[in-house]
Amino acid sequence: MLRAALKGMAARKARLALTSIAIILGSAFIAAALVLTASIQATVDDLNAEAYAGADALVQPADAESRSEDLVQQGIPAEALAAVESTAGVDHVAATVSWAISAIGDNGKVVGGLAPTTAVNWGDEARERELREGRAPETDGEVAVSAKFAADSGLGLGETVTAYSQTTDQTEYAIVGVYGYAGGRDSISGGTEIAFTTAEAQRLVFDGEDAYSVLAVYAADGTGADDLVAALEPVIGAESQVTSWEDYNAEASAQTAKLTKTIGNFLLGFGLVAVFVSVFLIANTFSIVIAGRLKEIAMMRAIGAGRGQVVRSILAEALLLGTIAAAVGAAVGVAGGAGLTAAIANSFFDAAQVSVAVPPTAILAALAVGIGVTVLAALVPAVRASRVPPVEAMRAAAKTDRPITLLTVSGAIIALAGGGAMALGLTGNLGGDTADLTGTAVGAGLVFVGVTMLTAWLSKPLVGALGLIWSWNFAGKLGRRNAGRNPRRTAVTASALMIGVTLVTATATLLTSVKASIEDYFGEAVKAELFVTGPAVSEVPASFDPAVMDDIRAIDDVDAAVEVYYDIADIDGTDQYVNTTTDFGGIVDLFGGTLAEGDSDELADDEIAVNQSAADELGVGMGDIVTATFSRGTEAHEFTVAAILVDNENTDGWYVAPAYVEEFYTTKPMMALVDVADGADIDAVTAAVDDALADEPEVSAQNHEEFVGEVTVFFDFAIIAIQLLLGLAMIVAVIGVINTLILSVLERTRELGMLRAIGMTRGQTVRMVIVESVTIALFGAVLGVAVGLGLGWALQNALADSGVDVFAVPTTLIAGYLAAAVLVGLLAAIAPAARAAKTNILGAIAYE
Repeated sequence: MLRAALKGMAARKARLALTSIAIILGSAFIAAALVLTASIQATVDDLNAEAYAGADALVQPADAESRSEDLVQQGIPAEALAAVESTAGVDHVAATVSWAISAIGDNGKVVGGLAPTTAVNWGDEARERELREGRAPETDGEVAVSAKFAADSGLGLGETVTAYSQTTDQTEYAIVGVYGYAGGRDSISGGTEIAFTTAEAQRLVFDGEDAYSVLAVYAADGTGADDLVAALEPVIGAESQVTSWEDYNAEASAQTAKLTKTIGNFLLGFGLVAVFVSVFLIANTFSIVIAGRLKEIAMMRAIGAGRGQVVRSILAEALLLGTIAAAVGAAVGVAGGAGLTAAIANSFFDAAQVSVAVPPTAILAALAVGIGVTVLAALVPAVRASRVPPVEAMRAAAKTDRPITLLTVSGAIIALAGGGAMALGLTGNLGGDTADLTGTAVGAGLVFVGVTMLTAWLSKPLVGALGLIWSWNFAGKLGRRNAGRNPRRTAVTASALMIGVTLVTATATLLTSVKASIEDYFGEAVKAELFVTGPAVSEVPASFDPAVMDDIRAIDDVDAAVEVYYDIADIDGTDQYVNTTTDFGGIVDLFGGTLAEGDSDELADDEIAVNQSAADELGVGMGDIVTATFSRGTEAHEFTVAAILVDNENTDGWYVAPAYVEEFYTTKPMMALVDVADGADIDAVTAAVDDALADEPEVSAQNHEEFVGEVTVFFDFAIIAIQLLLGLAMIVAVIGVINTLILSVLERTRELGMLRAIGMTRGQTVRMVIVESVTIALFGAVLGVAVGLGLGWALQNALADSGVDVFAVPTTLIAGYLAAAVLVGLLAAIAPAARAAKTNILGAIAYE
């Protein structure tokens, strides 16, 4: 039986090759995700290790208790530096000043985005900087810039660059040098950098205070790292902490590991989707192949083969196929993961050398998934084949159709159970917000599974209806009937495409609904027509000179303009968002907020306002006293709660008088709202506001649509990323349609020969197969769109209380999915149609 199985596989190379592609893709994606995760981590670890390489200990600011450390750079005082330098066992100390700043390129825009421009002091030994042009900065008015900054900004040696921090004014500096890094790199981790003198870097980062970001301590000969750390701990003061270089590097690696793990899990999830889709293809292929071999199997049974031998022979085929395909997939995945790592490392980290890591789990997971999926998918067809009675060998034809009653009933039960769970969750009858959301999600999953099982039953009416589009000629009618001839086969083939389209449609629908909800909210609640703000993707929050507000208020048709300052403060021991403005009542009004208690009069210096939820969180009410310490503040202030606002996403937070703005993270406003007079030309006012902001490169005037686009830009990125990754499932679906059609053509060899014999032309044969292919693909896409819209609607309703209260359909995307399905059908039909057209008429009629 084993020899017979191997010979059978050798005789069906083309059929098995198509099946193996699905296994290869699924295994490769899983291996690639695991290799990519491990390799990015290894590459980042190597980059981290380059920082302060050679140092034995690092002195850093003590951990802050509040999130204000994310906004304000904490410093190591000069006294600590002097104490470290005089400690026994210290050879020398390299003091680093480093923090994000803003710099303006030759186009008048701020350089950088997600990776900001960093100010550093030259000669700190933290990085091996290599001068490529010019010299090092010698005065406070001179700078050297990284090669990437020179490329991104368009500014080079001999030119001037304008730079500033959140607390300093714009200042021009002469570029006297351009430098790179060890290994020929132009940047570190893809960011841009400007090197100043130490004094000027301290002015930008620490407002001129003689302080440092990190002290890299190098031990004298004979002093170990642990001894050095022990000697430094008593002398550095309470504002600083000391760790060995090894501990610092381990902590940095642990932080990046969280991000890389998230990326890996994201990719792994799509790999599992591809594997799930490939199950349908593999099972379908084995079912069709075995159906075509029923007489052969029956003959083996007639000459003495037992049921167990039949099952084992088929599973042996699956095991061998799965092993070979999974091994190839693992190799492809490792190579793909290494290539993706190199691309990502060069694009985002500018890494001269990429550290490719191939964890054993990547190979083992790819093999386990590929082999396991193939064997499991072949199990049911194998058991079914073992039940073929020997008398079947004596019949002229084998019956391939099987009833779908059990499958339909089971699918209906599961779908109804899922629908019930969704209904209970959406109506709030499962016992709480978390339970309701979980119940809705579980119900949606059950509906998805149930509909997948009902695909065979649904194929009859839907395929018939879709086929009417092509039934205007003889070939079209035959193609339509062929598509609906075997509901089970059609369903399994279409399911691969249906699953991918369902996931994409559901995700796109939810994200589109989120965007529509935000747009609707701004359109109805926010009274301001224009927003003065910067890009949402910038790591350094955009800000502007408050003096321009007078120019904006003086513009014709501007009824009101109010600026807002933001900070994160410690209020009663908790981190809270704090705002201030010169017009408290105006900002509440323009943002569409309302007061629950108190009034909108300007706040006194000892008064504070807060939204209801934040007040409830701290257990305070009108007239209560709270204590607040701001980001740059050195002392706590007491405030009396003078107003409580109704919860509103735009006005939520705490509000204080503008007298405290000097203690905020930045002394400049980060946003302004502009109310335009009724009937005024919005475009003209926008242009006038932009003119007033001509010297403020970080911000611009945006209308509602533009502002919402900035706020929701990440949703657009998410939709694109998910569509690209789920394209893998579409590839598997194409292979599934091709495989099914080729096997179907082979199964219908005599039928095709008879049709050709009675006058059917080759062109009609090609059109018949194309219609069959497109109908099956379109059926899968239509069903996927319908289910995806239903799941998207359920998720949107489940999140309605969280602000996603508008259901929006991504019509353009859906039209694209349906068009893609037609294209999938056309591409999948090429090989089967060509094969069918070349059928030898006499040979087909005589076919056995």
